[in-house]
Amino acid sequence: MRISSLFLILFSFSTFGASDQSLAIGSWVCDSFTIGKEADGIFDVAHTVEYRKDGTSTDIHIYRLRGMEEDVWLKVAHSGPWKINENIITEETTKTVILDASIPELKNSPEMFDAVSYEGEVFLSDIIELSESKFITKDKELEEAGTCVKI
Repeated sequence: MRISSLFLILFSFSTFGASDQSLAIGSWVCDSFTIGKEADGIFDVAHTVEYRKDGTSTDIHIYRLRGMEEDVWLKVAHSGPWKINENIITEETTKTVILDASIPELKNSPEMFDAVSYEGEVFLSDIIELSESKFITKDKELEEAGTCVKI
């Protein structure tokens, strides 16, 4: 199972012109979302992201499988470079790491890694709003908007 595009790379820019990249620096909690199909399993995904001054970021996704008696989850870090140019945020995933899992075997599963990895992918989002406390973007591929708030 290949999980469809996860990153709603949830950042935003000021509605008063070009985005100021420095406003994005910090840690954000973002809208949760759902991925998957009934046949393969549906995951509810919690999402946080940290944008650093050095131009790198780390997205943490916690995937929870729906419909299971036991709580089945996976915590994954996606990291790589990011930048804001005009009103577009670009993020590239250069590394994916499964940090933890409710079932220890999932942490070292090549199949699970393949399902959640975005290594080598580039994500582009239009910035709708970016302030010191709120970041709203619209993913160019999925055409879905997402909101993050600074923590």
